[in-house]
Amino acid sequence: MAQASNSLTLQAIVDFLTEKGFEPVLRGDASLKIKRIERLSTAKIEDISFLSDEKYLKELSSSQASAVLVQPKHADLCTTAAVIVDNPYAAYAFIAQKLYAPVETNGIHQSAVVADSARISTNATISPNAVIGEGVVIDDHVVVGAGCVLESGVRLGKNTRLAPNVTIMNDCRLGENCIVEAGSVIGGDGFGWAKHQGQWVKIPQIGRVIIGNCVSIGNNVTIDRGAIEDTVIEDNCIIDNLVHIAHNVKIGSGTAIAGQVGFAGSAVVGKNCTFAGQSGMVGHIELTDGVTIMGRGVATHSIHQAGVYSGFPAVPIAEWQKNAIYAKNLAKFSEKIKGLNQRLSKLEKKSNET
Repeated sequence: MAQASNSLTLQAIVDFLTEKGFEPVLRGDASLKIKRIERLSTAKIEDISFLSDEKYLKELSSSQASAVLVQPKHADLCTTAAVIVDNPYAAYAFIAQKLYAPVETNGIHQSAVVADSARISTNATISPNAVIGEGVVIDDHVVVGAGCVLESGVRLGKNTRLAPNVTIMNDCRLGENCIVEAGSVIGGDGFGWAKHQGQWVKIPQIGRVIIGNCVSIGNNVTIDRGAIEDTVIEDNCIIDNLVHIAHNVKIGSGTAIAGQVGFAGSAVVGKNCTFAGQSGMVGHIELTDGVTIMGRGVATHSIHQAGVYSGFPAVPIAEWQKNAIYAKNLAKFSEKIKGLNQRLSKLEKKSNET
């Protein structure tokens, strides 16, 4: 387990959760010190754990944790100190952020290459071997990881963090409180080509990538710049590893995208949509708000009604489930039809003989 960078008293945890909009109730010693987060079954002194799934209820009474995050209905089953909240899992997420917050070093490492015209906040962190181009603007408390490349005109909003070896191409924008994990490329050229006399002619991609606030981007994600218009990712989107977002795609706020999802050029996604693993979307179509595409499903046409869709092409999940049952029984249907044909042939033969 990673070493925590901070320690907190239970009272500090309660105060912190209150700031985040929870209404925590503490049962136990407010001065207890918490240094780590652990599972119920492995937690020890100075650990805090959580119960978010009733299948782990048996572990609650035997846990050695100093404190446990629990819902009100489970509080009486807790034999240790308890922080009672309606959503222990979300509370755990916030506490983990607090306990394991990265240690900021601030300043520009001597091995970084920084253009004279770049504007970098004095409390930003530029790590070893980073390259910062002309006219780049880096706001307060931004962290640029080792080996990152920010080409000319890039702008990063407050508290945004780039893991090592992220590349952001010229003139792209990231808002505040974004996270970009290692190896991702934002603003690479989109797949734009025209054919002339049997040869492919490259179309310069002159749009940008514009990313809103509080967007999380996983490892080795590629988000292509627009051909003419911008590629846009709105606020509060979460994007898993190995996702490809092609040029001119628009993704609405609150959308969640799992690993290995692909979006073809000029696809438009509404707000609060969900894409499960290895799903996708063809280009030049639109999905309305609140659409879920299940794993390996592909949207091949515009979808105008919120709901859950699956299959190729993606259809409402009830329809897909019905079709899946039919497909599973095709062999039986085939044998049954074969038997009926044989019986029909016998009846026809008998009829002809009479």
